[in-house]
Amino acid sequence: MEPIIAIVLLVANIPVYRKILRLIFRDREDINDSIKYSFTPDLFSLFKGNYWKDRIGEAKLSVFIFSCVAVVVIELLIIKWIIAIFA
Repeated sequence: MEPIIAIVLLVANIPVYRKILRLIFRDREDINDSIKYSFTPDLFSLFKGNYWKDRIGEAKLSVFIFSCVAVVVIELLIIKWIIAIFA
């Protein structure tokens, strides 16, 4: 039962993910840069002079992913709690 609820929550929260995305990133280019920096080794960024941009971009992407997962986990825990009360 839990995997089905989790899948429904993953899909139902797409508007929430978009809102979180807009809160963390300035624009589409900022998102693309963060993804690019996540796949670029820090040593390469250091030699290119983009070390701090790399670190900030990776942090933004990590915060976004963590926030999206946290939303689903919290909602799943709330639903489990409600089911336990009424079961």
